[in-house]
Amino acid sequence: MIRINTVMNEEMIKKLDEIAKAEKKSRSHLLREAAEMFIREYERMREEKLRRERARRAVEVQERLRAKAGGWDGVRVLRKIREGKK
Repeated sequence: MIRINTVMNEEMIKKLDEIAKAEKKSRSHLLREAAEMFIREYERMREEKLRRERARRAVEVQERLRAKAGGWDGVRVLRKIREGKK
């Protein structure tokens, strides 16, 4: 592991120490857990943002195709094909 130094206000340190005591963990252990949770949440949020962007682009493509197709009703065509096969 790599040792780091950081600056925090006194109130935050007091709260961390209270939690560490209650959880029977060291302050360093709590900070490692907090960093791990932050990284997981950051990655989850980044994936969600990418998913939303992909969905937005897919909708744009659908809208362009719909505009390009004009008045063509694909659902009606598929229904006619299915009815003809019965």
